[in-house]
Amino acid sequence: MSTVVQAPLAEGAAVVAGLPDAPVALLRLGEDGLLQAANRAALEQLRLAPDALPAPAAQHLWGLVPEALAGEEGEWASPGDDPARRVRYRRDVQGGWWLSLPHPETAALLREAARLAHGDLATAVHPLLWPLVRRLAEAGAEQALLAQANDALAACDLDLDLELPAHHAGTPAGRRLASGFGNLAEAIRQAVTLSMQIADEVSQVVGENDELARQSRAQAEALESVLVASRRLLQGLGEVRAELGEVRQAAARADEDAHRGGEAAQALATAMREVESRAARASEVIEVIDSVAFQTNILSINAGIEAAHAGAAGRGFAVVAAEIRRLAERAASAARDVRAIVGGTIEALGQSAASAKQTGEVLDGIGQSLGRAGAAMESVAGRIAAQDGEVAAIDRAVEEAVALGRSNLEHAAQVAERSEALGQGVTTLHDCLGLFRLPADPMREARHARVRALADAAAARIGQALADAVAGGAIGAQALFAREYRPIAGVDPPKYGTAFDALCDELLPPLQEPVAAAEPWIVFAICANPDGYVPTHNRRFSQPLTGDRAKDLVGNRTKRIFSDRVGRSVGAHTDPYRLQVYRRDTGQIMLDLSVPVYVDGRHWGGFRIGYTLE
Repeated sequence: MSTVVQAPLAEGAAVVAGLPDAPVALLRLGEDGLLQAANRAALEQLRLAPDALPAPAAQHLWGLVPEALAGEEGEWASPGDDPARRVRYRRDVQGGWWLSLPHPETAALLREAARLAHGDLATAVHPLLWPLVRRLAEAGAEQALLAQANDALAACDLDLDLELPAHHAGTPAGRRLASGFGNLAEAIRQAVTLSMQIADEVSQVVGENDELARQSRAQAEALESVLVASRRLLQGLGEVRAELGEVRQAAARADEDAHRGGEAAQALATAMREVESRAARASEVIEVIDSVAFQTNILSINAGIEAAHAGAAGRGFAVVAAEIRRLAERAASAARDVRAIVGGTIEALGQSAASAKQTGEVLDGIGQSLGRAGAAMESVAGRIAAQDGEVAAIDRAVEEAVALGRSNLEHAAQVAERSEALGQGVTTLHDCLGLFRLPADPMREARHARVRALADAAAARIGQALADAVAGGAIGAQALFAREYRPIAGVDPPKYGTAFDALCDELLPPLQEPVAAAEPWIVFAICANPDGYVPTHNRRFSQPLTGDRAKDLVGNRTKRIFSDRVGRSVGAHTDPYRLQVYRRDTGQIMLDLSVPVYVDGRHWGGFRIGYTLE
């Protein structure tokens, strides 16, 4: 900082005690430590008489001794608080040193700079230091502001606007600090609100999880019962399959027996018909016998008559004739008896043959029925085998379902534990956030209040303009409230067309642009539907597409769906207003204030304004 220079030996300059009469104080120091010569400026500055030399340097130059001068040249400063007590030296080839002292103005600057360094800004200073004084004053103000901010943070007090002096509030540092405190306050306010919502929802989740656990337990018990029943059914099907096999074997044996019985009945019927045939022939023989007996009887009668006519000669012949007649009568009687017996036998044989035939037919029917029954049992056996596989598959599925139910129970227990831990964590978070003192009403911040007024007015105008468009037939209500999105090809980030975006391109710019331009710190002012879709962005963010994603991300933001935390909420809520702080996808810290937009009393979306506090 010193402006001390080695005075040149100007040719023709006036010399006092062998040194140039220059504005700079010059001296000559001998190796013995005595000041041997000094020019007029040095004598005046040290208040020495010319005849006082030689004199000890240590006495007049603040304790300077030759041993303190190292090297061929340099600078020596006196111990103490006076920065002007310093000497510039250079070695003389003839022995000793040439010395120079700071100029009086330089000495004054050094002393005043030292006072400034110690914070003494009230003393009048040299004009050259006035810019430094102003900068130090500003630095002091910033330091005071920083100290105030530190005190506020130490007390967890984020309501800085109430305590920030007016002369600080208008400075750049004050504005930045107020912006930071405001962003932090709104972020913590959001965290407090979110923690309260989570706390409310955690109890519901715990209750629903308990109900889910109860239902899972009941389901697991029911599934275990089903598993037991399915295994009993599987066992029963196995037993039925075994019994059905035995029945099938018995039916096969019965079918064979019926077949043999049918054959025997047919053989019996044949035999009966043969006997009947022979009985018929016997009847014919009996008819012959009966005829012979009849003829014999006639002959015996005729013989008796002839014997009677013969008299005594024919008396013996008459006896024979009588015996023959009796024999003929007995033969006729026997023939009649045999005919009756044969007739009954033939009738019985006919009935037996018919019965045998019917028996054969019945046995054939039984055989056919047993065959059909066997086929049916074969089919039933096949179906039982298939059902056996299906029941086994059901059994495995039920077993897996039981295992899954048990796993669900375990997970439900884990969820319950985590929900309880989450509830405790939320309570802790709420307590921690409760350490901060937040502004009671965000609308006390002038910018917040200004933005809300702009948003309310714009939302009302936009809602009326859309209602007029529906009433005038420019668009149908169904199309205006549609939630279908057509991807626009070849665009990154993705963009979408809708049934209402063309109308918004026509109606919204005259209503949005004045709001976006109302204040220099407003970044954007746009509409969004409940899905976060922005049909028409501000002109400054609707620049022609370049194909460069990084540029288009910032320069062309229209017709995009903003699904971030803030983007998806601004058009979905129906609160009077919602103030949120977030980091935009461009990296900028933003405040977002949104209000709902109603069309003929029906919630259509929201109007949002993005702005900063700086």
